[in-house]
Amino acid sequence: MSSAFGAIDSEEKSLIETLTTILRLSKGLISISLVYGNTRSDVVSLALALLEHGYNPISLSSDLWTNLTDEIGKVEELSVILSPVGAPFRRVLAVRTIVPKPPLNWDGAAGRFRQSELLMGVLENWTLQIFNYMMVPMMAKGRTPTPSERGSTARKRQWSLKRLLVRRDGWISLVGKMLDESAPPEVQPIRRGYSGVTLQAAHIIPFSASGNSTLRIMLSKYVGEDMEGLLTGENINDASNALLLDSLTHAAFGLFKFSIECQDGRYFFRRLAPTRKLHTFILRHRDGEEITFGQASGEVALPSSLLCNLHYTIGRVLWTSGAAENIAKALADEDELKDGHMEGDYWHRVSASYLQRELRALSGLDELAIDRQDDSRDSDADIHPTICT
Repeated sequence: MSSAFGAIDSEEKSLIETLTTILRLSKGLISISLVYGNTRSDVVSLALALLEHGYNPISLSSDLWTNLTDEIGKVEELSVILSPVGAPFRRVLAVRTIVPKPPLNWDGAAGRFRQSELLMGVLENWTLQIFNYMMVPMMAKGRTPTPSERGSTARKRQWSLKRLLVRRDGWISLVGKMLDESAPPEVQPIRRGYSGVTLQAAHIIPFSASGNSTLRIMLSKYVGEDMEGLLTGENINDASNALLLDSLTHAAFGLFKFSIECQDGRYFFRRLAPTRKLHTFILRHRDGEEITFGQASGEVALPSSLLCNLHYTIGRVLWTSGAAENIAKALADEDELKDGHMEGDYWHRVSASYLQRELRALSGLDELAIDRQDDSRDSDADIHPTICT
């Protein structure tokens, strides 16, 4: 078989190039899926999207390589796969983060990789950890409850954060272009013809991350640096981790249908979902349109470039791999389950996935700096006592 990458067969390839080349040539030829509810997400597509669109692909590729080489048996199999002549490739034994010498034919290397049950199991487990402990919780817990849905302490924090965002960006949401109904009379004529809505403080990284140590660990691994301090205590409710949005746009943001990318201190609107899945407020913005935060006041923190780009790259991974639609469907099924509109074998599959997710969230709960008892009920996790019991 001639190599699809024939032009580079004689070149040295970096670690990430080696992994992505093998995964590209394996895409569609490996039938390993991540099952969540009644949906299946392709392992190779998600792993490839992580290495191509993740926040720190080099860190992710090093982490995957470490998992592929943490046992002598795995190293020996990789030695054969990466060897130009199929013999043990001793350079693999020396350093895990080497720049492997490519085989004579990349199609052959990918074929050997696909035939290795041991290495395919490593790829599946590595991807599964990220899917279960980062991707699903980020989408499932991405919606911040409105003040009316939360306890008194949480409600005060929500209103306090909203006031900061209004001071920073004004009474009209910069994404969605909606006027807050509580805006003073002198602001109303600016948006004549538009009805007012109740704007909300939307967390870029969901509030639930402050109470889920497992999610914070996964986000730190994804970024390649410690995220603990940014996502706990008062920092989770800082203006740098929030946007002012209407409820529909807020929900779309939580499902990663759009995001905000930061480049050199400038912010750009990014569409992630197909146009057919975007509502009218989002369609008012073109992809790549610059969003200028802080025009109303320069005294309030602007959105964090790190957190914006973290959200943006997770969204790219979710939508390019196809996992976003699968997780969204599973979450919609969970809503049906909680409403009692589901039965039979399908009910059992959905309920099992839902219970597993809630138990994973519970196992990751740690002590919050303030209002521990109140927050256990009021966070984005929305854990239902009947399910926990």
